[in-house]
Amino acid sequence: MNLDWSILIQYIIYAAVIVVGIAALLLLRKAEKLPTHRKLYERMQALLEEAEAFSAAVREQEEKLRFFKRISKLLYGTDKLIHASSALARKERDMDIDNVSVLLERVRSALLPYKYGHRGKNEPEGLACACDGLREAIAVMENVLARDDQLRARSGK
Repeated sequence: MNLDWSILIQYIIYAAVIVVGIAALLLLRKAEKLPTHRKLYERMQALLEEAEAFSAAVREQEEKLRFFKRISKLLYGTDKLIHASSALARKERDMDIDNVSVLLERVRSALLPYKYGHRGKNEPEGLACACDGLREAIAVMENVLARDDQLRARSGK
């Protein structure tokens, strides 16, 4: 009788390991899922709004730690968008979306000097350059969305 319980316990443990493994794979799949063109566009719009609000707030005297946190948050958002757009461009082999990732890399380059102290709060031209780069990237994504709408209308979906 002891032997039957030990086999049952082993099978329960095996089943638990399998369920946990499947759950981990599902979470990884969800985390690695690429955004749609519309979702990428919406994220870029949100980042532009945040960058413009930050650019307007920089003119006020803000403490150095808060400035550093906000610029780090902008850089993190830009990095996420660069990763998503380049992965999407690689998957779809789309040059327009690849151009978006190049423009976003320029935005990141414009923001980096603020994080590392090479530019101060009283030098807003880098932030203005970053906002302009984001606007250019959004314009390219608008063209991609228009192309998607035309393709969807043509295919009759």
